[in-house]
Amino acid sequence: MVDYDLGEYETIMIESKIREGVFHKVVKDLKSGKAVSCSCKCWSKGNKPCVGMRTVGFDN
Repeated sequence: MVDYDLGEYETIMIESKIREGVFHKVVKDLKSGKAVSCSCKCWSKGNKPCVGMRTVGFDN
């Protein structure tokens, strides 16, 4: 797991569109404004950007 410096990144909570009451913890790079990580299984297990990451913005 990557240790993100709090001064350069921000964590955004985005509610899942599929599972009510479940939130994605998306890590956003403040310099680029793009998502770099998420707590969800799509990202942590499959390295695929989830809906929450795409909502914030994601570069491949």
